[in-house]
Amino acid sequence: MEQTSATEEAIKALNRQWMRAYAARDTAFLDRYMSDDYVGTFPDGTVHDKRSEIAAVESGAVAITAMDPLEMTARIYGDAAVLTGTSRIQARVGGEDVGGEFRFTDVWIRSDGDWRAVASQVTRIVSALSEP
Repeated sequence: MEQTSATEEAIKALNRQWMRAYAARDTAFLDRYMSDDYVGTFPDGTVHDKRSEIAAVESGAVAITAMDPLEMTARIYGDAAVLTGTSRIQARVGGEDVGGEFRFTDVWIRSDGDWRAVASQVTRIVSALSEP
């Protein structure tokens, strides 16, 4: 159980670094830690592969200024990790402010001793609508 806890904490720390890399526009970090077959799904339903997501960050088409996890849970399945949680994001996508609170699911795979992100899904948290 202790090994799992240490692995959970290590992958959560790596996921926080990954989030900070977006805000810092650290595309070298993103390139290193995203698998070549990575797939990311944005809140608007846009799907990116590794190259297009990194290109969007480089060009400023996706300009994240803050991505802070509010809570995060890691589940380890051998050489796979699934992280779920919520985060507060400040960003501009296509020139439009899209900040707020979001739920995320990030999937990481360990290969040759290194962890790589293979998938990410981000969904905006929408508060309940008031009754008319």
